[in-house]
Amino acid sequence: MTSKNKIPKKPRDEAVNIMLSELKGMTWTFILCNTVVLLGCSVYSIVAVSFDWRMLTGLTLGNLAALANFYALGAKSARIIREKDAKRAKKYATSNYFIRYFTAFAVFGFFTYFNIINPVVAVIPLFYTKIHYTIKAIKNTK
Repeated sequence: MTSKNKIPKKPRDEAVNIMLSELKGMTWTFILCNTVVLLGCSVYSIVAVSFDWRMLTGLTLGNLAALANFYALGAKSARIIREKDAKRAKKYATSNYFIRYFTAFAVFGFFTYFNIINPVVAVIPLFYTKIHYTIKAIKNTK
């Protein structure tokens, strides 16, 4: 395909590309945070003298929720940026935030009700992106 025939990217495609690039940059933060949480779960298992498989399922579900949350944020950001009216953009962003976290709460509640996950361990990965950007901001200020 020649450069003349290339289809221009839509704004959403660009936002998704930026989001995927950010996710690649967060890989080591996710790995490090998961290692710390797994070590904490291992120590807890040794002290409690019992292995609780719900910690692993909770950590897995929490990581999937964190990735889905970040993906949804990136996908919806394109619409927020394209919005001309600042009030509507703010309202859309706020409602989207509550929808994302309510959905995560409902999913975690469902799996907790059926005793499939440990909810404390499941919620921890939702903070990984905040940890990543805090560390990134600290590095950039030095």
